[in-house]
Amino acid sequence: DTCQNFHCKRGKVCIADKQGKPHCICQDPAACPPTKDYEHVCGTDNKTYDGTCQLFGTKCQLEGTKIGRQLHLDYMGSCKYIPPCTDYEVDQFPLRMRDWLKNILIQYYECDLNTSGILTEKQRNKVSNPFQ
Repeated sequence: DTCQNFHCKRGKVCIADKQGKPHCICQDPAACPPTKDYEHVCGTDNKTYDGTCQLFGTKCQLEGTKIGRQLHLDYMGSCKYIPPCTDYEVDQFPLRMRDWLKNILIQYYECDLNTSGILTEKQRNKVSNPFQ
């Protein structure tokens, strides 16, 4: 068997062509072996997959698409329900992001005072008064 020592990346399986030359093709997610509930995984698309075989087989089939590039293993276990954002949360997001960024810049400024300097003079002046 020419596929015996031929390695394919996750989500692909080896098949031999008519000349016996090995090639990798996408794993059919439906052909993945059955898994136990504790082997479920959550993808970055917030979908629960029966296992990594199914996740990476799906990713392979979506290769070359935006969804395929973005699909990765998020965490082990079934996906948790993520409720949609409320209108209030959507409205508050830019303000909270601004406050978070301001806090990061102030931390850099304070760290910069005690070190050789991470920020440029212009950045240091801007952070010393973040509302300029």
